[in-house]
Amino acid sequence: MKYIPIGLQCSVPEGIERANLRECAYPFDWFWTPSATTYNILNILINQGIESAIEYMTANYTYFNYLNNEHYISTHQNTVNQMNKLLRRRLSRLLNDIMSLDDMILIYADAANPDLNYYLDDIEYGTAANAFLIKIHDLIYPINKKIRIIYFCWPERKSDSTCIEYIQFDYRAHWNEVSEIIKNHLINTFIKP
Repeated sequence: MKYIPIGLQCSVPEGIERANLRECAYPFDWFWTPSATTYNILNILINQGIESAIEYMTANYTYFNYLNNEHYISTHQNTVNQMNKLLRRRLSRLLNDIMSLDDMILIYADAANPDLNYYLDDIEYGTAANAFLIKIHDLIYPINKKIRIIYFCWPERKSDSTCIEYIQFDYRAHWNEVSEIIKNHLINTFIKP
């Protein structure tokens, strides 16, 4: 079984790692990736190939400036904040896993705190997750029917979708525990005693 982080935040790969289920690196590890961006990258990866996905992820804006309060803006100038350019191996691994027909758990989590909801240019990273997670499912399912998507979400973001498993958390009480919530769920659900 493959446990693959697909966004939105760093708590996903951290939770997988803390559950001792992280076998390797994937392209959305340690990135703030909204579901719309994840869908766009996966769509390009599956339909146009690895090089097109790399170009999409790194073309034009490869650096960004921190403004304040978790807001960033893209720039053409070198900054200390460089986006990851070591993507080929991770994208290749992800594409191979999708095509392998192995069981896959794709994991997405809301931002830990709505007051620190991340922004890059005009993209607010926490919105419209359901719609794009469904699109991700619909993109991969015809290729690999052994896909599951787990969405760790705020209660108000839960939907009636049957292709997404919702694990709700109260960000007001547990905003700093998202990776622990992910870890515990994975251990309790997928690791047999």
